[in-house]
Amino acid sequence: MKVSSTNKPKIVKILQEKGEINDELDYALMNYLIQNRGTGYTACQPQLVELEEYIKAIKMNIDSTFVNNKNQLMGLGIVGSLFIDFKSLNVVYCTSKEELEQNIQKLKNAGIKPQPRPKGKY
Repeated sequence: MKVSSTNKPKIVKILQEKGEINDELDYALMNYLIQNRGTGYTACQPQLVELEEYIKAIKMNIDSTFVNNKNQLMGLGIVGSLFIDFKSLNVVYCTSKEELEQNIQKLKNAGIKPQPRPKGKY
């Protein structure tokens, strides 16, 4: 599978509603988001899903995050998603930077206030 920011994969089935990823994958995804979408995004809430053509993938939501003046991690909310091929662990889809920014603005316009986030993976 190739990386695409235009064609979001279609989920056929959720194989595992909640799960955890290892520290190495978490670190790799953090670097991917920083290099490809900029700072202020955290991959969270992993799910194991089946995509079309029986492809297993890890779906992660993307939270808009920042550290406040009290050094606490804060999140505005889910603004996008990314999909990781289960076998190769390559990112096969990530919401575009433009769409992430539009979704942040939608949350702000709706009056959503940032909420504290736990340290570590969530």
